Amino acid sequence: MRNAALIDQALAAAVNGEKIAGLVAAAADQDGPIYCAAFGRRNITQPQRMTTDSVFRIASMTKAITATAAMQMVEQGKLSLDQPAKEILPFLADTKVLLGFDANDIPLMRAPRTQITLRNLLTHTAGFVYDTWNEDMHRYAQVTDLPAARTGKLAALSAPLNFDPGERWEYGINIDIAGRMVEVASGLDLETYLQRYVCGPLGMVDTSFVHRPEWDSRLPAVHMRGEDGVLAPMTLAP
Repeated sequence: MRNAALIDQALAAAVNGEKIAGLVAAAADQDGPIYCAAFGRRNITQPQRMTTDSVFRIASMTKAITATAAMQMVEQGKLSLDQPAKEILPFLADTKVLLGFDANDIPLMRAPRTQITLRNLLTHTAGFVYDTWNEDMHRYAQVTDLPAARTGKLAALSAPLNFDPGERWEYGINIDIAGRMVEVASGLDLETYLQRYVCGPLGMVDTSFVHRPEWDSRLPAVHMRGEDGVLAPMTLAP
């Protein structure tokens, strides 16, 4: 690849002085990979170097993969972008819009004025939000013991809306619900569906919701900065 040395120089500089622990960069065109390199360390407190086969926690990038599965269902006619999502997931018929709270901290709710659709869910315009960043939803979760979406519990999907579907955009649990629609439409759990119809065909052999022991030696730490600005690895479950 032309200018690969310049790219190497820029990426190596990013890990100098422990600005970040390590990184892997890759580029490809229609003919396949044209650049791939690793710099730094997997864990800033340990000597192991970052390698191009490191396995990263991709967090919300799972949304793009789940959306791919949902669009496959649309192509197959098993889901429709604009049908009411409650036709696939009946519990959504009971979903309300959270208006606020009364003096006794009881949530104030009303029925949504528009229907939730798969199109809303895929574009984060359905009204679902994250309790991590939305103050009202954080308060609602506290007073109702609603589990967080990261727990993987289906009960987490019974969260109320923060606004009417289609009214505006806000990041939230929308793709979690779209993933549940894929499960119902396909008859498979999402992990099985993705391995069979997305990750497998694309050769994404190290992509899964389920941790594999063989990844342990290739799994970089997640880091955060302390108040002094120094990076340190966080303790996380696999």
